[in-house]
Amino acid sequence: MTRQAYGSGSMTEREPGLWRLRVMVDGKQVQRTFRGSKAAATKELAKLGGQPPTPGRVTTSEPVSAKGVRTFGDLLTKWLAHARARGRAPKTLDEARREIENRIRPRLGHIPIDQLGAEELDDAYSAWLAEGLAPSTVHRHAAVISAALSQGVRWKWLNARDNPALSATPPSATSKRRLVTPTPEQVAKLIRAAEADDPVMAAAVALAFVTGARRGELCALRWDDIEFALVPDPADEDAEAEMAVVRIERSLSQVGHELVEKSTKTGRGRSFLVDARAAALIRRHQDWQRDLSVRADSPLVENPYVLSDNANAGRPMPPSMITDRFTKLRGRAKVRGVRFHDLRHANVTQLLGAGVDAATVASRVGHASTKMTLDRYGHALPAGGEAAAAVMGALLP
Repeated sequence: MTRQAYGSGSMTEREPGLWRLRVMVDGKQVQRTFRGSKAAATKELAKLGGQPPTPGRVTTSEPVSAKGVRTFGDLLTKWLAHARARGRAPKTLDEARREIENRIRPRLGHIPIDQLGAEELDDAYSAWLAEGLAPSTVHRHAAVISAALSQGVRWKWLNARDNPALSATPPSATSKRRLVTPTPEQVAKLIRAAEADDPVMAAAVALAFVTGARRGELCALRWDDIEFALVPDPADEDAEAEMAVVRIERSLSQVGHELVEKSTKTGRGRSFLVDARAAALIRRHQDWQRDLSVRADSPLVENPYVLSDNANAGRPMPPSMITDRFTKLRGRAKVRGVRFHDLRHANVTQLLGAGVDAATVASRVGHASTKMTLDRYGHALPAGGEAAAAVMGALLP
């Protein structure tokens, strides 16, 4: 977008053929939107200011609505472009854009910034809830609105004390869905059901349960991220067992049909050990992938993906495909009410229930903090009330 100065006025091409005209008349700024060619817009500007145009410099400018008043829609447009320029994750931007275009802009975009209040926001939240949107969905809309308005404060589009998002009351983001943790028996049924006709999904289910990794992290996993090593077998001191170290460095997100590789959710990588049984399962999948490559006469690419439908493993399985195929898989396995993400819940629950400390669990699954692990999965900790009472009671005379 460019701004061209003409004498005491200026004209900005906001999109091809759409011009915003500004001119000073009697010491006041007058603005108008005009559609047409550059030459026609120049003539219109001259009419608006009552003087002939004089070409001047070119600078950047800000969006202003057709009526010359900054609206919330203008702020949303500029905020989205700003977030993209600052490197926000493509999937996050795509979700924000869809929320803006589908719900937020149609409801609130026309309102001038200085007339948008907490009442208008709360009315929008109530209307969306009445339309049947889940409270968590409305809460996400409110988060986008709040982020745009906060940036508007930084840009001096409104004063901090006038930010309506601070006074509005969006619904809580708390999910009403109870935490589902599939049992080891259910996981085994899923793996067995997949092994016959979908070995890639069998590996995906096993890896999700054993590692607790997120779906996108598993999709981004390559064989260079898994290092096998022989270590002393804890069950037989005279023997060795093959274990594996898994490194989670990246995540794969899906924006429409495009796959985008990015950092993990917390922005930090992690690595952890998996035992001999899990390592053997991973090794079997690697052998299957190599065999498929040979049978298809399609050599594996350098550093292939662990989860791939391609014989050369050069393209990862898209996250959405994992979800779709898991839905079908659980039907064949007769495991109801379980999502693929619930395998991650099962991992954390099993580890905590076995007495693994929360700090280690948080590190393995990539939680931002131990507090998050305890807040979300504290119910899985072994019951210790009776033991604690017995310890203190024994100290009494």
